[in-house]
Amino acid sequence: MLGFRTLRPRFCSLYERPFWRHERYWKVPSILYLALFNGTPFKPAIWRLLGVRMGHRVFDDGCRILERTLTQVGDDCTLNAGSILQAHSLEEGVFKSDRIAIGNGCTIGTSAFVHYGVVIDDHARIDADSFLMKGEHVPPHAQWRGNPAVELTTDAVCRREP
Repeated sequence: MLGFRTLRPRFCSLYERPFWRHERYWKVPSILYLALFNGTPFKPAIWRLLGVRMGHRVFDDGCRILERTLTQVGDDCTLNAGSILQAHSLEEGVFKSDRIAIGNGCTIGTSAFVHYGVVIDDHARIDADSFLMKGEHVPPHAQWRGNPAVELTTDAVCRREP
């Protein structure tokens, strides 16, 4: 039983006991009721009660946060509908998890996917349908797009194919 403690990042086999404790604790409880609060000021408060380190004035229009105590969201952020913050992965029989840190004033686009070990600095933007790979570091005021997501530069925005 975890009580009021938070989960620690893990690196273990799916045959080890810590993996199954993690799965039972985070995947068994239903959070379907959270959809009732999408787009309301109550959703960030509920995330806080569930263990997310959630900032102030956060707009959540339907984000799914899978590992709540491994996720931190700053002030004035926007989490759009269908976005997923997943702080774990199962790769070739090995369970891996790490923290996700989202800075102040960030936007996570519609249906964007943020994997474990990601740090997003202040005022960065992840575009819709983007997949931010594990361990990425998004600098301040940057815009990332694509699958896998890459930083957009002024050259990439201005360049046009003939």
